Amino acid sequence: MNNKQLVLFCSALLVSSSAFAQPIQFTNGNTLEVELVFQTETTLTFIDSVLGEQTIDKAKISNLHTIKLERLKKLSEVEFQGYKKIKAAEIKVLDAKARLATAEAEKFVTATKEVEIAENELNVTKNIVLAEAQILNAKARLDLAKSEAQQVEQESAAKDLWFFETDTQLEAAEENLDTAVQQVEVAENNLKRVKGEKIDVGFMGTGWLKGWESSFDLGMNGSSGPSENFNFRAGFVAGYEDADDRWDFKSYYLTNSQNNDFTTNKANVSLLKDWFFTETEWFSFAGVIYDWDENKDWRQRVQLSAGPGYEFIKNDEWILSGRVGGTFVVEFGGKEEVPGSDPISYTPRENAYDFEVMVGADALWHISEGQTFIASNYTYARATDGAKMRNVANIVWQHDLDFFKGLVIKFNIHDEYDMTQKLAKNKNDFQYGVALGLGF
Repeated sequence: MNNKQLVLFCSALLVSSSAFAQPIQFTNGNTLEVELVFQTETTLTFIDSVLGEQTIDKAKISNLHTIKLERLKKLSEVEFQGYKKIKAAEIKVLDAKARLATAEAEKFVTATKEVEIAENELNVTKNIVLAEAQILNAKARLDLAKSEAQQVEQESAAKDLWFFETDTQLEAAEENLDTAVQQVEVAENNLKRVKGEKIDVGFMGTGWLKGWESSFDLGMNGSSGPSENFNFRAGFVAGYEDADDRWDFKSYYLTNSQNNDFTTNKANVSLLKDWFFTETEWFSFAGVIYDWDENKDWRQRVQLSAGPGYEFIKNDEWILSGRVGGTFVVEFGGKEEVPGSDPISYTPRENAYDFEVMVGADALWHISEGQTFIASNYTYARATDGAKMRNVANIVWQHDLDFFKGLVIKFNIHDEYDMTQKLAKNKNDFQYGVALGLGF
């Protein structure tokens, strides 16, 4: 069914051109002379001069076998539901027009607006019904294209003697499948458009990271006077989840300076992948974290982690999960003091390779439609380097700003306590800040 046929179908329903007169006897003994409009598998719709349009179960009609139903239009359940939506919207228009006709002069503008709103709702409803039908049609073509591709692939494997012929057929079937997938996507976007919903166009409209939730964060402050201070933080986060897996990407750059001397200069990039198991709360994960920090014993650190996880709670309001696993850590760069040197001199620090046992938890709370609270805490115990420990905690609270869609304000706290650091001032790294985020 193409778009033109769908429009003609909706129009045919509204004018009820297939109606014809028939007597109906009900199981309660009553008889009505009505005009039949259409039928479904279980119902019959008719128009009575007094009762108007009515829909009744066929089981309540005693003379159903004598009624000539073979020339009466029969609707599927999807078509019937679409018809009901359109009729409900039409009733709103008629009701608004009736109130307009009886409205007092001072209420004329308000009543006119109600008619306009109702008519607009009718148009939107028609467009939604049409878009839903297009999706069903596109999905049917997609299922057919999948079946054809599978059939050709099986024939290609079975008929080695006709390799070139079946290979061409397989390419054609795959092209049909790609076209069907694109048609489903177009139909779903059309439905979102008529409903006024956001259409996913990927990162900055490029199509990259399509289906992901992502945002930029930016925060800064400074002062100038007896002393000069400047603080700057920028970040990018992105996430994706479906029934099979979940991706979580985070990154930020942070710098603080006082009188042109950097007190903080660091960056962090992390990527976490979860694989879900069907019909269980268990999942597996793997992740990589890169750190660059001018204040640590090392300058760069790479962490590779893997292990199992468990989702204790997962619903529309809460997500709570735990993880355990192993972490391989590589630290390189930096410098260390030469023992006994006077004046103090430094030598390049050797690369360090360590293995840690990791245990942690993540929590997400949807406080309200526009507020989200995220917290995580991970503890790392080194199997090498004297079993020293690290603890990393993060808290993020964000609130949507109503005056600009996609804009949020974020308050974040980060704390890392690291017993592996030699200098006492480097053992605890505590940060907090406020930033604006723009989601897309």
